[in-house]
Amino acid sequence: SSDFILNSSIWLNQIYFSQATLIYSYIDYRLFIVSQFRWLISLCTLANDTLSDELIYFYSNTFVSKNLQPRESIEQRANATMVQFRISTPRTFLRILDSIRSIAQGNGIVSSTMSNWYFFALNRNIEYDSIWSQSRFYGKYNDCSCATNAMCTSQATINGYIVPGFRVGCYALEALLQSTLECLYNITCINVLKNMYYFSNITFRPLDLLVSSPNDTVQTLIKKLMIVQWETNINYDQYYSSCAPLQCIYFIYERISLMYSITTIVGLFGGLTVLLKIFAPILAKILRKIQIYHRQQHIVMAMAIFEEQQQQNNND
Repeated sequence: SSDFILNSSIWLNQIYFSQATLIYSYIDYRLFIVSQFRWLISLCTLANDTLSDELIYFYSNTFVSKNLQPRESIEQRANATMVQFRISTPRTFLRILDSIRSIAQGNGIVSSTMSNWYFFALNRNIEYDSIWSQSRFYGKYNDCSCATNAMCTSQATINGYIVPGFRVGCYALEALLQSTLECLYNITCINVLKNMYYFSNITFRPLDLLVSSPNDTVQTLIKKLMIVQWETNINYDQYYSSCAPLQCIYFIYERISLMYSITTIVGLFGGLTVLLKIFAPILAKILRKIQIYHRQQHIVMAMAIFEEQQQQNNND
């Protein structure tokens, strides 16, 4: 934050003058400066509060998945969520601001500094004369009426000195939104504002050119929630540790090619050939022995039958 926000009370006291509305013309920036800086401080505070509230809600969300997700999936989900958060959060802030603007413009609320309407009596000699109202005019050619356009503005000046970037208009807020903060980047311009009523040794540092551009309007800044750069930290290792899986199971699906099938079949036949070479002689010997054994059994049985028949013949 800048000195104008951190030391806002000191800055506002420095630029405040209670008789400003009675002395200065409606197009003099001294009539607007306090209101505009109060609005600027309020917008910064509101933007910060909105972001804090949205972050609390964002951190309350929990990601639940049945299985452990890979790094690429987590990073894609996180990036998509952050993009959505960056889009939706400024919208919340702008809805609040637009509501305030709509109420003021829709109801034709008269500014406390009489910057949009002023009242006068046609005959001041009459004690109870009627009060008439007249709209203010702004613009390069003084042709924009606050009666028909609440966004009319003109270049801000102080005794002929053009205040770079700032504008005056029907409403202090509308003029501020169309203004840039160019003056606050220039120490000379800051000193003009600081010392326009009385000299002060208090110093206020200019805004940093490396942080934001002096050409951006306040409207542009608040559309970005006054955030210069978003930073995202996606920690997959922390996600993995939080899940703490007891075991991991994975499957590898491969499509068998024709060449693989052919080589497998050839290899199978080759293995069978080797086995046959080893066991074929053994099987042949076993079969040969079985065959000899059966032949011997047949011979023995035939001789036994023959001897039995011979014995019967002798007995007869």
